[in-house]
Amino acid sequence: MEEHGVIEPLGDEDLPEDVRDVTSDYDPSDEETTFGSVTSSVGGHVWEYGRRYHAFRYGRYPIPNDEEEFKRETLRHVMLKDLLGGKLYLAPIGDNPQKIIDLGTGFGDWAIEVGETFPSAKVTGVDLSPIQPHWIPPNVDFIVDDIEDAWVHANDYDFAHLRFVNTVIKDNVGVLAKVFQNLKPGGWIEIQDVLPHLASDDNTIPADYPVTKFYDMINPVLHEQYGFNIEILEQLPDLLARAGFVNMERKVFHMPLGEWARDAHLRLLGGYMREVLMDFVGVMAARPLVEAGYEKDEIQDVVRDVTAAASNRRIHAYLPIHFVWAQKPPV
Repeated sequence: MEEHGVIEPLGDEDLPEDVRDVTSDYDPSDEETTFGSVTSSVGGHVWEYGRRYHAFRYGRYPIPNDEEEFKRETLRHVMLKDLLGGKLYLAPIGDNPQKIIDLGTGFGDWAIEVGETFPSAKVTGVDLSPIQPHWIPPNVDFIVDDIEDAWVHANDYDFAHLRFVNTVIKDNVGVLAKVFQNLKPGGWIEIQDVLPHLASDDNTIPADYPVTKFYDMINPVLHEQYGFNIEILEQLPDLLARAGFVNMERKVFHMPLGEWARDAHLRLLGGYMREVLMDFVGVMAARPLVEAGYEKDEIQDVVRDVTAAASNRRIHAYLPIHFVWAQKPPV
């Protein structure tokens, strides 16, 4: 079942109730590891293009792990919670999940809050960088590793969560297969991400809209340099079905880009979305566009034009945010 709509469905009945400094010890080799068994490079960071990046699996992942990225991740977390009226997920996982895994946990906000929501559950966050806080709930822990590696964990998770992850990994087929294998029968997976297809209901997006041009610019860069597919959300239903999942549902919210909406709540969400986008433009300008050969002036022009466009209240653009959840068949 798939449901589309603007953000007005927020409160409708179908929603479930409910740092380290730079080090030089990174290992530049590509040797294989298994999930839960990592090299000494996990504690290392490198500075490039004015940003800090993880050293583990150096070069594979172009997203920084510094304070600016902390701001962006925190804002995305607040934005999605606000979008869902304070909820952290939509999958019908019940009131007593006992083992939860957050894949690509980043700075760990979601994992920590889920741990606080379910104090009897064991919550594990996995990320390439050791950037999570030290003071966490006793039922939460974090693993530094690559979710695209082989997993060595027992197959008994009740819930697997991926947020803003599938668009920045190479092997979605492999990751979904690993999730399926490591879920309990009847367990759930939920994926949350943005599909970069700008639209408007009143045709106010011009043909030369800079935000559209920005996504058209970075799409081939991310695909050719890193193997990412930022439009993977369009394939998720098929990929989940091929992995063996059933009872799949998708809910799509139209997130305003900028503070153009009349409704105060939508204006707030649109402001969040604009700031998240601008921070993402900064991320792309730091490493991917430079390494793709774009000149400094070209990149500065992109940043300037996108900033102006995303703040133009006469353009009523929105981006679709997808929530997709599915179940491993019960025994």
